[in-house]
Amino acid sequence: MVLLSGEERKDTMKIGIIGLGKVGSAFLEACETAAALQVVSVKAGRSPESAARLCGKDGLLVTADNAGVLSAADVVLLTVPDGQIAAVAADLAADVAASGLQEKVSRKVCLHCSGSLGLEPLAALSALGIHCGSLHPLQSFAGGRAVFQGIGMAVDGDQEAQQAACFLASELQAHPFSVPASERCAYHAAACFCSNYLVTLTAIAQQLLARWTPDQATALQVLLPLLDGTVENLHQRQLARAALTGPIARGDAGTVAGHLQVLPEQLQSVYRELALQTIALAEANGSIDQAAAAKMQGLLRG
Repeated sequence: MVLLSGEERKDTMKIGIIGLGKVGSAFLEACETAAALQVVSVKAGRSPESAARLCGKDGLLVTADNAGVLSAADVVLLTVPDGQIAAVAADLAADVAASGLQEKVSRKVCLHCSGSLGLEPLAALSALGIHCGSLHPLQSFAGGRAVFQGIGMAVDGDQEAQQAACFLASELQAHPFSVPASERCAYHAAACFCSNYLVTLTAIAQQLLARWTPDQATALQVLLPLLDGTVENLHQRQLARAALTGPIARGDAGTVAGHLQVLPEQLQSVYRELALQTIALAEANGSIDQAAAAKMQGLLRG
């Protein structure tokens, strides 16, 4: 059940989606299995085949009209790339005004799905009385089937928008939490460290290891069980630093010195900075004392 803008409670939240890329398609698929959510309208993309496939879903309006998507739904998700959100919101506001639908849509909800943006891109919609907010799934949509169950979703917006976002997230069995507009960039940076830069670090390891394997693909396959084991170890901890292992966790300055001697120059600065951050974790864990930490810090900074 959800309460929108002071209206009576409704058995089903009607969802509209503008932008059927990886994120929009994932929401479309996930909402089909949620009893209290129904995707009722989507913006047709450039692909006729994609539109034809969607038309086969019962009760789904597939339209090229932004205002039509909003008119049919209680909540519209803007799942377009970040750089397009402001333009799409402005186009949607213009379509609403041109269609004379201001009064009909003024108490609906529109949520963008960016992790880094505040609410400014939705200003044109807010001016029409539409409740605006954001709902960002803390999940990678690089490929395969996206999973919403158990993930976090960052929400923001006015009271009605946040209420709708929290309801939608909960119905997808996700965990909503509030991140205000002023802190969205910091929140998004945290997500980049966990996801994007993990890929970067694994690519570096793959590059180094490939000299002893038949090819790059084999090097990655050899590394994946190590990566999986680390992630499994993290699952068993409440603090990520508690999963730390390796030479720095043991205070093994000799091994660290050996790494510095053999690493190519282009990786030296990356290794040194990561190692310095790791020393702080090991000291906080109590696995090394201040003297051991200072010895390794001097080695790395020298």
